[in-house]
Amino acid sequence: MTALPPPGLRRVVTGHDAQGKAVIQSDSGILAEPIAGMEGASAAPLWISKSVPTTDNNTSDDGALREGTEGIVVLKGTNLRYTDLAPGTVVPMHRTSSLDHNILVKGELVLMMEDGSETHLKDAGDVVIQRGTIHGWRNPSSTEWTRWVTVVIDAAPAVVNGRALEDVWVS
Repeated sequence: MTALPPPGLRRVVTGHDAQGKAVIQSDSGILAEPIAGMEGASAAPLWISKSVPTTDNNTSDDGALREGTEGIVVLKGTNLRYTDLAPGTVVPMHRTSSLDHNILVKGELVLMMEDGSETHLKDAGDVVIQRGTIHGWRNPSSTEWTRWVTVVIDAAPAVVNGRALEDVWVS
């Protein structure tokens, strides 16, 4: 029997009151939504910053609800998100012009690279730093879900031999 998807994540956001005292601004659950065209994969934004440096310290806006942030990479900004993969699910090979910090939270995950190599992540806390390379992901389990958290930072395209490498999704 296949395990159920993991529950949503709890997200606690701090801020300031009218006197400048640090307070909890919100404390709520964030549920992942299915990713279009990827059966068994779901994701949710946890916080989006539309610029770096950010002005998020000066606003009460909910960064997960910002409009105009289509896709994974936020132009000139950051995207903190989590992704869940059902047992056996594969995320197709792709490249984005970004610097991604991927942290395994639950389950196991296989990083698939363009050269055919695979790296098996087995322990919660394992980290992959993705630097504009073509890659894919696979949940190797036949029974357990995988979850990882990613910080996606907008970046100039990777350049090899003077040629900028374009964003791509390989089906």
